[in-house]
Amino acid sequence: MVLVSGDAGVGKTRLLLALADRARQHGMRVLTGGCVELGDIGLPYLPVVDALRGLADDPEEARLLAGAATTAPGLGRLLPGIDPAGPKSDAPDQLQVLDAVRAVLVGRSERSPVVLVLEDLHWADRATRDMVAFLARTLRGGRVTVAVSYRSDELHRRHPLRPLLAELVRLPGPERLELAPFTRAELAEHLEAIAGAPLPAEQVEGIHDRSEGNPFYAEQLLAAGAGDAQVELPATLAELMLVRVQGLSEPAQRVLRVAAVAGRRVPHRLLAGVAGQPEAGLERGLHEAVGAGVLTTDATTGSYAFRHALLQEAVYGDLLPGEQVRLHAAYARLLADDPDGAAAELAHHCLASHDLAGALAASVRAAEEAEAVLAPAEALRHLHGALGLWERVPEPALAAGTDRVELTLRAAAAASAAGELQRAASLAQDAVRTVGGTEDSAQAARAYERFGLYLFYAGRVEEALAARTRAVELVPDQPPTPLRARVTAAIAQALVNARQPAEARRWCDQALAAARGAGSAAEEADSLITLGMIEQYDDPASACTRFAAARALAGAAGSPEIELRALYCLAEVSSQLGDLASACAAFDEGAELAERTGLGWSGMGIFVRRGQLKARYRTGDWDECERLIAAVPDLTTLAVADVVAQGLGVLVARARPAASQWLRRLAGLGGADPALDGNVAVWEAELAAWEGDLEGARSAIRRGLAAADAVEVFDQALEGAWVAMNGLSVEADRAEQARATGDTAALADATAAGRVLLERVRADAKQAHGTHLAHDVHVRGRHAKAEAEWARLQGHSDPTRWQAAVQAFSYGNVYAVARCQWRLAEALLGAGDREQATTAARAAHATATRLGAAPLQSALLALARRGRLDLGVDLPAQRTLAGLTPRELEVLRLLVEGRSNRQIAEQLFISGKTASVHVTNLLSKLGVHSRLEAAALARRLGLEQPAGLES
Repeated sequence: MVLVSGDAGVGKTRLLLALADRARQHGMRVLTGGCVELGDIGLPYLPVVDALRGLADDPEEARLLAGAATTAPGLGRLLPGIDPAGPKSDAPDQLQVLDAVRAVLVGRSERSPVVLVLEDLHWADRATRDMVAFLARTLRGGRVTVAVSYRSDELHRRHPLRPLLAELVRLPGPERLELAPFTRAELAEHLEAIAGAPLPAEQVEGIHDRSEGNPFYAEQLLAAGAGDAQVELPATLAELMLVRVQGLSEPAQRVLRVAAVAGRRVPHRLLAGVAGQPEAGLERGLHEAVGAGVLTTDATTGSYAFRHALLQEAVYGDLLPGEQVRLHAAYARLLADDPDGAAAELAHHCLASHDLAGALAASVRAAEEAEAVLAPAEALRHLHGALGLWERVPEPALAAGTDRVELTLRAAAAASAAGELQRAASLAQDAVRTVGGTEDSAQAARAYERFGLYLFYAGRVEEALAARTRAVELVPDQPPTPLRARVTAAIAQALVNARQPAEARRWCDQALAAARGAGSAAEEADSLITLGMIEQYDDPASACTRFAAARALAGAAGSPEIELRALYCLAEVSSQLGDLASACAAFDEGAELAERTGLGWSGMGIFVRRGQLKARYRTGDWDECERLIAAVPDLTTLAVADVVAQGLGVLVARARPAASQWLRRLAGLGGADPALDGNVAVWEAELAAWEGDLEGARSAIRRGLAAADAVEVFDQALEGAWVAMNGLSVEADRAEQARATGDTAALADATAAGRVLLERVRADAKQAHGTHLAHDVHVRGRHAKAEAEWARLQGHSDPTRWQAAVQAFSYGNVYAVARCQWRLAEALLGAGDREQATTAARAAHATATRLGAAPLQSALLALARRGRLDLGVDLPAQRTLAGLTPRELEVLRLLVEGRSNRQIAEQLFISGKTASVHVTNLLSKLGVHSRLEAAALARRLGLEQPAGLES
């Protein structure tokens, strides 16, 4: 991927045209598309659709597109002539389209290399930006080059393209190519090539001064006769662009004015319809505009485009306000009568022509079209625009075809599908406020029920309970109806999350009775899931049976959202019981279901994605974790950030450069979501600890604990124990460092902080009893490791406690086991059991090697050197100095740290007498008389790196 940037007119398009020509000459397949400026209303995936359209003309390539459409119906809906193949999804999943496009590009590249050119990304809609981000991360195979251009001078501080560019330049694949203006010599050569002969030096100088080396501006100046005293030169950029246009005849200028209102590109049929000229006159004007190089033609699409976007902007800006309104209205009338016209484009013209009712209706239609091609973010934008017009339109419900409450709930659903969970809750709250003034209690109940759901997804548990309580109050308990079943099941779920199982069961029984009385299988399945959540407290096996039955019911009823919830709960219980294989299988099934049904970034879809990453992290399937992280869209919502944060542990443990980059980006979202803040803080602490920055690690832990305190969801609140457990590791490291340097104040501080953290882990473990977490192996593992770290902090690392921690994590959490085995080996060495220490260290090193956990590998190598352990692998060679043995080198490094003989003995697992002998020998070999002189000499020679590092 190459990102071509530069000011307007600097030559980006010319460069990409040359690239395309050269690629075709070498037998490559070139696909080109460009973004269009439509103000606040964009066409989802427009440049990508534009590029892929060419494939439909070749039978073999068309088959490739059709094959992709069978797995991603949205792709088929994007491309005319391609069967969508599959059911229409009410909640679109963008990932289907993204992955389908990637598959098409890679599949086509098996015949010959593919060059995909996407121009003017600064005008791209969010769906297109997501596509570029996805391709940048996932195009690792196939012979594909993606060349993207954008105007750097268009990127104001809040431009939506900026976050994407910031991410792309951090990735290893994309290259950035910024085109600079021409120097005077380069411009002279360029103008000579255009004119066919060298230009006078003064003319080149004048053009260079006026254009500042911009080749397009320079070409316009040359075409306008710059240097000729008879031609009045423009003072502003718009005037500069208009000079060439003003030299054309009035019919040609009239055609250009009409074309400019359409945008950069306009189909002939629309242009002819709006121009209202006789065909012969229109053709003459077009011939002149094309001949003058102002317009270009595209015979494939039967359309015209301005040679440069600035020309279109200049011509449009030169129109009188009334003229703009009149022409926009003419385009709107034609598009309204065109069954194939894009509703987003119609909405743009209606809005610009002050036809607010038309803009409202078209915006609603545009949202439907965006949903059909699985672009929820664009659907949300169109619906938001429609809601913004509501108060300005007489009889808005007639124009929109629905009332405001339903439109707002649709917007909330789109926001949830796009992963904007807080926004979904805000929109649902607006629907609740609006419905308060109506007589429709059923609609009010539905609004409150959705409000409660989105509040829960946003982590606002208490508010969710209040909203669901109000929903129940609005629906009579007789006769039994699906709505009554839904709202009672919802309040039961809220009560489970609020830790009120007895009350939850009462409502759950009512929900089951209502669902069965109304014959609603979907609502019965939903109620069974909540009943299973209640039974987790006492009988996890029975709960799993409930979840499986609910999944079957929901699947048969065609309710993927409820089926997904059943799979998630089944996976969570399996994980808590330590059955990680079953958990991974259920999470994977849930992820596949979510993608297939358009729920990938809904609230439950996000829960599944997070669980999938967490389970893979624990089982050691780290390559899959990295693949899943790479497949997420750009960091545009908190939901995406939350998913990425779940997988960051792999990047930290593997010492990937991307780890610190992601952490910086996620830290910038601090305060928006406490659960996210807690995850980020723990990974920051782990990274800082591996790098030796214990104060930075400690600061991160403090932030993580504060974030855990702010989380309302019970299961997530218990993650505070996870933060505290990691904090104990940091404090134990600080205590060891303080003992080595004799810093009694730091030791006391670490001990006091560690005691507080230990009490938090113990309290959370105690709190888990009496809940479904009483069976949670992860809670037991955290508790066992915290107790072992506390002993290490106190200065007597206990092999028994570390063995208990190893056992507690042996349900399948391979990395946690390896880290505990590392500390177990260290404790066994301190106890003098070298044989068992070797066994533990070897097991930990084998796991670290398999996982690619480089920092843990280094720590184990250092331990092996200090303890003279045989890991079964060759240790990296150490530096030599003055004939010192490897052991004497280790002693010298500890002298540099200011360690006493006793501390050296403890660190190297040798006796105090042996340490004294080593010190005496190295002093003699170095020819110094004191420990201070030896340390000073070692520093001068650069012997300050930690033991265990390679030379």
